[in-house]
Amino acid sequence: MAKRYDETIEVTPDPIDPAAPVAFSWRGRRYDIDEHLTSWREAGEWWQGRAAREREYFRVLARPSGALATGELDADGFLITSPCAVYDIYRDRLQGGWRMARLWD
Repeated sequence: MAKRYDETIEVTPDPIDPAAPVAFSWRGRRYDIDEHLTSWREAGEWWQGRAAREREYFRVLARPSGALATGELDADGFLITSPCAVYDIYRDRLQGGWRMARLWD
């Protein structure tokens, strides 16, 4: 299930590939990106106009900064919790800036 958002975020770009994010700040908290899962540019439909085609999405696995990526293990060594979550963020190429689109849980 996904929760939809349309909120401004601040992104730290990758020094090697400035088009790709390595971290983002949302609602006063910084998140480190552990893995880029996929990326796409929204195709949009002709009636949606140019703005729909000017969004570049990134689906990322991220965790709050400072949280261990491994989570907590039970006595048998199985993962109990993980601070990681999957986020869809996008860069608005027309108006500039980055936005939070979805949080998958």
